Amino acid sequence: MGIQPTQPQEKTTLPWVDFIRFLGAYLVVLAHIQNWGAGPAWAATFYYTISRIGVPLFFLISGYLLLSKQEDLSTFFRKRAARIIIPFLVWSIIYDVLNSNAFESGVTFEGILKMFIRILRGPREGHLWFFYSLIGLYLITPILRVFISKARNSEIFYYIALWFIAMPLLFIVEEFTPLKNGFEIYYTGGYVGYFLLGYVLGRLETKPPLLWSALGLFISGFLFTFAVFHFNLPPHDNELVFQSYPSLNIILMSLGAFMLLKIVGEKISPQLARLSNEAGKVSFGIYLIHPLVFVWMALGWNALGLETGMGNSVFVIPLAALVNFLLSWIIVFLISKIPVLRAAV
Repeated sequence: MGIQPTQPQEKTTLPWVDFIRFLGAYLVVLAHIQNWGAGPAWAATFYYTISRIGVPLFFLISGYLLLSKQEDLSTFFRKRAARIIIPFLVWSIIYDVLNSNAFESGVTFEGILKMFIRILRGPREGHLWFFYSLIGLYLITPILRVFISKARNSEIFYYIALWFIAMPLLFIVEEFTPLKNGFEIYYTGGYVGYFLLGYVLGRLETKPPLLWSALGLFISGFLFTFAVFHFNLPPHDNELVFQSYPSLNIILMSLGAFMLLKIVGEKISPQLARLSNEAGKVSFGIYLIHPLVFVWMALGWNALGLETGMGNSVFVIPLAALVNFLLSWIIVFLISKIPVLRAAV
């Protein structure tokens, strides 16, 4: 039953997975550059468009790795609770304190209670939304595993097709036509489609036809997404249609990129494989800390009497992202060497 080729192993390093995780972490950093470079405007749009595949790549990798394993419920949640819950709480508290001045008048029980209520209501910094989606996916992963283990290929593709209808296609139909869906098919919504697609695509053999299909998906998705951002295409009050991670154009671009990077990652040199593996170990920490590093970088730049909004964006934006990535890597590496702090990253 199910799709058979390429079985991931619990303790085996998969170079292509590390490679995608490595690039995904850099692309997430690239996505959050603000006010760096003086133009041209198309350069900022180009890099932002590319960066939109960063988060989907992480969802696709997670789906491939998690849905291919079988564990009992207690083992699954025990292994992942510390990896997710502790960083979630630590970084939510850090960003809440920084953004809300929660304890400006001193630490009180009421202040702590209000802080945790704010955390339950939603992310305390923009990029922390990923936790809320990931935790939701983790909660249903054991159920998805049972489905995957018993399902035929046709049933898996049926679920994916429902997801496409419930998410990207309905976004478009409801925005541009009078049609409104009244049926409750949103049970298949969210980011579960990326999980299932990661499982399916990660197990495909990388033959030449797959390369051309992946290239076509990526180029078409990229060109349309670039046009959306560069020309500010409508709709302007609903980013779900063409600008969000579940938008059809970004899904297609991400799927194409995932397959292309898998093909490249299977053929990388041992040196790049080792680098990707080391970067992969700290990629989660980089994701968590990089907004703070951008703040520190801007302060340091201004202290030198310089402005972040100077220089050609074609070079400044990827270079600033690279500097942030490396600084974040160093900081996370140092934190990981301190036993009491290690669990936070």
